[in-house]
Amino acid sequence: MTNDVEPETEDQTLLHCTVPPECQLSFRTMPDDAQWRDGFIETIRRLVEACGRAFDLSDLDGVTVGFDYDDALNSVDLGYESQTARGYTNTEGLVGVGKAMRVRRNGATKTHVVLRANTLLGLIEHGPDTDDFWATANIVAHELAHVQVTTWFEAHSPGVMLAPHQGDWVRASLRDAAHTIWEEYAACRLAAPVSSGELVTTSYTDGFQTAVTGAISKARRSIIDYRTHSDISRLTVETSREVCQPLKMVAYLLGHLDGLGQEVDLEARCAFEEQIAAHLPALLGALREAWDCRESWDGLASLDPVVQVIIDALRTAGIELTLAQGSSSSHVSVPFTAETLPNGEADMAMIRMRQALGLEF
Repeated sequence: MTNDVEPETEDQTLLHCTVPPECQLSFRTMPDDAQWRDGFIETIRRLVEACGRAFDLSDLDGVTVGFDYDDALNSVDLGYESQTARGYTNTEGLVGVGKAMRVRRNGATKTHVVLRANTLLGLIEHGPDTDDFWATANIVAHELAHVQVTTWFEAHSPGVMLAPHQGDWVRASLRDAAHTIWEEYAACRLAAPVSSGELVTTSYTDGFQTAVTGAISKARRSIIDYRTHSDISRLTVETSREVCQPLKMVAYLLGHLDGLGQEVDLEARCAFEEQIAAHLPALLGALREAWDCRESWDGLASLDPVVQVIIDALRTAGIELTLAQGSSSSHVSVPFTAETLPNGEADMAMIRMRQALGLEF
């Protein structure tokens, strides 16, 4: 016997609101003898139903809550093959607590939400009159809000997200990154009312500060490594990852604040690298613009203003990236600077000397 909740006995059909009648709420690896078991299940059920009144959850495939998160993710039938769909953040103090997984059902794209059960125990440890309860409830609401965000996208650009990349891989990769940033902003904006006090805001602020600390320096270290390995694809992937992570994490905070109708004053809320700070007003503007026309996009091209923010941030790190035009490929160049050379200013002085003598470098 396993600790999974058996489908024929305890999986519960979710009714009411926009949640499809056939949608199943499943619990995996839950202790059988836990006194809080029934209350935990019922509280999450009510949260899902409440979110079904606030969001359009008509494309919700199911909700799986697992005490073994990897097991819960692996239990979901995607309806297609993917090596990355079940991945989640687990690095440098940032660990994923939930995931909205795109699945294919009868030719249509749906969303299956997976939640890390351990992070939801606040729902039974605290009463609904506490900020702690609602901070936990916001985790559930956030992942369910992704269902609504995916529904918007599938309405105007059906099938695009599960289709193979076409054309230049650099542009496609940056658009994917921009879409991830947008999705977190939009989900946070939708879920923001499911919160109380400052706990969620503080959590998102802390997450951003963790991600932004040393981000540009890490990207520059990747550039220094490139001076040795000369793999331009590896360079592009590594530097984009370092730059996009803080942009994604600040999108959580920006979306939450916009959802609450609160002023976005990041300088007053947290301390972070000035080099990244220069790009945040443009990011906020691009995300708000995407929100205003969220139901009438032209595929991922509508997120190109966010892509431009990423390109500008890469330039701050030391990468000059020119996206493909027509049949050409994107071009990546790495100018020599003291910050992106192994020996810093000493190497740069040598380069200047060789250039002054008319020597190639």
